[in-house]
Amino acid sequence: MNVSQQIMQPGMPGRALVEVGDQLPAHTDRVDISKSISFLQRHFWLIAAVIAACMLLGALYSVLADKTYTATAVTSLETSNEELVNTDGQQGGPAPDLSAAFVETQVQIITSREMATRVAEALEMLEGASAADRREIVDTLQDHVSAGRSGESYALSISYDAPTPEDAAKIANEYARQFTLWNVLATQTRAGEAMGTISERLEELRAQAQADTADLQSYRIANDLLSTSGSSLTEQEISSYNQEVTRARAEASEAQARLNTATAQLRSGSSGEDVGAALGSGVIGSLRSQEATLAGQVANLSARYGPNHPELMRTQNELNEVRQRIQAEINRVISNLRAERDVANQRLGSLTGSLGAAQAKLSRSNAAMVGLSELERKAEASQGLYEAYLSSYKQLLAAEGTERPNARIITLAEVPTKPSAPNTVLNMALSLVLGVGLGVFAAMIADATAKGISTPEQIEQELGQNYLASIPLLQSVSKGTNGVGAVLEEPRSPFTEAFRSLMIAVEQQCDTPPQVIAITSTLPKEGKTVTSTCLAQMLAMQGHPTLLVDCDYVKRGVSRLLNLSDETQGLLDVLSGKATLSEAIRHGKEGLAILPIVSTSERAESLMSGPEFEEFLTALRQGFKYVILDLPPVLPIAATRSIAQYADTTIMLARWRSTTVQAVQAALRQLPRGRVSRAGIALTQVDLRKRGLFSKRDPNFYYKEYREYYA
Repeated sequence: MNVSQQIMQPGMPGRALVEVGDQLPAHTDRVDISKSISFLQRHFWLIAAVIAACMLLGALYSVLADKTYTATAVTSLETSNEELVNTDGQQGGPAPDLSAAFVETQVQIITSREMATRVAEALEMLEGASAADRREIVDTLQDHVSAGRSGESYALSISYDAPTPEDAAKIANEYARQFTLWNVLATQTRAGEAMGTISERLEELRAQAQADTADLQSYRIANDLLSTSGSSLTEQEISSYNQEVTRARAEASEAQARLNTATAQLRSGSSGEDVGAALGSGVIGSLRSQEATLAGQVANLSARYGPNHPELMRTQNELNEVRQRIQAEINRVISNLRAERDVANQRLGSLTGSLGAAQAKLSRSNAAMVGLSELERKAEASQGLYEAYLSSYKQLLAAEGTERPNARIITLAEVPTKPSAPNTVLNMALSLVLGVGLGVFAAMIADATAKGISTPEQIEQELGQNYLASIPLLQSVSKGTNGVGAVLEEPRSPFTEAFRSLMIAVEQQCDTPPQVIAITSTLPKEGKTVTSTCLAQMLAMQGHPTLLVDCDYVKRGVSRLLNLSDETQGLLDVLSGKATLSEAIRHGKEGLAILPIVSTSERAESLMSGPEFEEFLTALRQGFKYVILDLPPVLPIAATRSIAQYADTTIMLARWRSTTVQAVQAALRQLPRGRVSRAGIALTQVDLRKRGLFSKRDPNFYYKEYREYYA
């Protein structure tokens, strides 16, 4: 099935009610703001009324509201070169630059409760006030003061709002003065608090430093770690011992070597004369001289005397005695060498033992050095902290009395000449914005709550019925006083053309040209009588034999509209057989025939819904090309359903933007399609001045473009 699928009318094969493909909206990506513009145009007067009301309220507020005056003083923040001291004694470094955070802090100080209290005290506003009044005064000052930074500069604007211009200027200037004093007092307070804190800590730190130093010295003494060269005594002792042991080991080796040499010489048969130690002995040398002398004398005496010569024997004995003494001296030298060796070995052993003891002591000292390092660091830290606090305390003492403010007044506030609030221009602008918003919101509510049928789409999509035509509201397209007169006087007007469109739409919905056309509505006052009369008049003007039958036996709308109520004979008389058709018909202009209802009857409903009426219509078909039946509304009159089934087709009317979809649905359920041939629904009393603001698919949307075709 293609897009242009058809909805078929029951009982009429091959006859399409709606070409669905023609009803589908075209999809496009183009932004279309015409609907929004149409929405605003539809509700223009509502939006304008809301805007006017808001503007009026804004104007009344601007006139009646209490006046407020604002005065502004300007101060400037300045950098400070003084160094800050933390309360823990550490040097804080130079004061930071005036960052955005610092400036914002100054703003908070200005608007703080403490500053408001100082201003109130300076202006003597709290004297004699109760506690509750004091709180109220301070709250008022705090609520009406404001401060802000001027661009990226370091200038702060201090503003105050007051009921009188004098109070505004006086309080704003006092805020500026108190702010400049605030920094000096705050600096003095911080310095005093810092000095108090540091002085209290100084004694504690000094005692701590002394205690840590004493603990260090006691630990050194207890562990024999005293030294004047930076190293421990044990290390110095081990160094000395190492030198002595080396020297003693060399001496022992030397003594052993001399002894070994001498022993080797004696072992080889030497008499000891060639022993090195003996050669260097002065005693042996002297004895060697005596020996040589005595040997010479013995040789001389032996040459002169015999062996038994007493002189020779005496000299020989002296020589032997000298030689014995030399041998004894050599033996003594060898013994000395042994003694020297033993002494050197003993000294080496003693030094080696002492060195071992010193090394063991050094091991113990090294273990104690760990604790010594910890005590030294602790003592250094305590001393450094004490010296830092002492230096800070001296700096604070030197800086006392030299504080200067880091803010100064640039401009004092002047007495304002005009109020700052209410701001009439701003109030009116806000009222306008609020009015536009509320107006659009009210229009949205009105649009959302409007239940009347406004567009052909609602008829086709929500009701599933054919849209036939839109009958314009006469005042929107013509100056005619009534509908029938407009059709007669202005045959080429949009009003008359609407009935032509209605007739063509009805004929297009039927397989055969309809001859009996019933026109009804859901409820009263929806324009069915005017529509029936004008449609019949238009058909008569085209030269078609047309009869307009007033079937509304309750209201007799056609008869009243055409001033035929005073006639003596009418429809009911014809149906009851009291009069003939020719006697009851009245002739209007342009050949229009009218069959009125001139009086009511208890049998009216039975006459118009019974077989008499069907026979009556059969007779009318023979004499007229078109018979227009003006039926009663569907919902209040039950007979409408019976009368409509005798017509070739039925037109349902709905008043534009008045008749609801639900009401039409209820009426359609009373006219089942299997019994009543329904041509579709037409909208009546359509204001073409506003109709174009709803749907582009309605031909009347383009009325402004083609209205020049109408005379």
